[in-house]
Amino acid sequence: MADNVTPRPAVVSKGRAVAVLVLVILLSEAATFEITMVYPAMPDLAREFQTLNIAWAASIVTLAGATVMPLVGKAADKWGKKRVILLLGLVFLAGSVICALASSFAMLLVGRALQGCIVGIVNLSYSLVRDIMRRDFVPIALGAVVTGVGMAALVGPFLAGWLIDLHGPAGVFWFLALYAVVLLPLYAFVIPESTVRVNRPVDYVGTVLLGPGIGVLLLGITQGGNWGWTAGSTLVCLILGVAMLIGFAAWERVCSHPLVSLDVLLGRRFGPTVLAVACVSYMMNAHALISPTMLRTPEGIPGLSYGAGLSATELAVWTCPLGIVAMFVGPLGGYLTTKIGARNVLLVSAACFLLVMALGSRLFTVQWQIGLVALVAGCANGFLHSSNANLLQDSLPASQNAVGNSIAGMTTLLAAGIATSLTGVVMSGHVLKVDAATSSVVYADSALTHAYAYAAAVGAVGMVVALLMKHGRAPARGGLIEPAEELPPADDVRVPASGAAG
Repeated sequence: MADNVTPRPAVVSKGRAVAVLVLVILLSEAATFEITMVYPAMPDLAREFQTLNIAWAASIVTLAGATVMPLVGKAADKWGKKRVILLLGLVFLAGSVICALASSFAMLLVGRALQGCIVGIVNLSYSLVRDIMRRDFVPIALGAVVTGVGMAALVGPFLAGWLIDLHGPAGVFWFLALYAVVLLPLYAFVIPESTVRVNRPVDYVGTVLLGPGIGVLLLGITQGGNWGWTAGSTLVCLILGVAMLIGFAAWERVCSHPLVSLDVLLGRRFGPTVLAVACVSYMMNAHALISPTMLRTPEGIPGLSYGAGLSATELAVWTCPLGIVAMFVGPLGGYLTTKIGARNVLLVSAACFLLVMALGSRLFTVQWQIGLVALVAGCANGFLHSSNANLLQDSLPASQNAVGNSIAGMTTLLAAGIATSLTGVVMSGHVLKVDAATSSVVYADSALTHAYAYAAAVGAVGMVVALLMKHGRAPARGGLIEPAEELPPADDVRVPASGAAG
């Protein structure tokens, strides 16, 4: 059958590899920019739209991304990863324009939901890099993709502050729209398409159960603090979300062409990787929530030993070592995976994050101390993302690659939602006072120290899982499970032959 022919792959030549990587990194940054640039604008958006529910402008991005990710992954396997990435870019562009032109809070939420569709682009980029790069260069290339996370984390807050000061929050969204307008044509022209295709019917039932199931569960987790954890709406979301995920697992067992093989999803490679990374990333997300609270709280409040009273721009200056270090440590982590194995790089990341939790709990407010914490956090971030990328690619057969990466991305979103919500719950139990005029909350010292301690406990679990898992101990081999290791039938996928020249 023609569908079963193994085509010659479109492997990027060494001379073209740098240009391709730069564009992959730059477009992947859009997913980070919509967080690092929009979050500083949230207070301005709340005032402009006169709403107390501005947190929805952040939550809806996660919910939309989690909901569409399984379908995006399957579409990428079926029709090509580059095509789907370009489609996501166009949806992101439309969402950015709608946000910039929004005349109501509802219109803003529609635009943010469309922007949220791009959150899976980083995981799809991992898959695309695996398919189009020379195999011996894949681990380093995957580490380089992480550079985009560090660059966006570094540049985003400064750029957002400048745009907000000059043009208001709409300036941020116009910038994001222009960013997409410039990059998408270059991406379409320079980046080759993956030749890997999966020729199985789309599992629509599994897609409907998995994506919306995680979305509903995330809704209950992220809004439980506002609605009340015993409120009917919260319980309905949590119970319905769990029921849909249980239904997904049951359906995948009997479906002739499942969305993703449960043998892969729960196997000795993929399952432990996702669990370990989720637990370690819990620390990253907890720190991202606690640190701004600690540094932007006014100094000199009686009863507090923290508080630096920083503006948004000053916060960016104090914490910029995180982005700078992550930008360089990402490619270094990719290189180290070829020498000591991706699992060991993940363990280094976990150790760095545990140190961040310990240092953060000291409630530092002096610039050099905060810079030291940011430096260690930058190392942890860079090593986390580069090890995660390589562990994922080495844990997935080609026939499950894009959808597997999408599910891993959804798990990361779920972990981020849980980390943010539980950290908020811990902190809310230690409120010092509430400002009657502004309704702003001032947390006691114990709110921050307890939040760091709980995050460290979750991270320690991830470290233990990483220590126990056998996958990733050997040097990374370019992200390709050999045909004999593939669990799905071989006639479902067209896989490029390794080692072919461009």
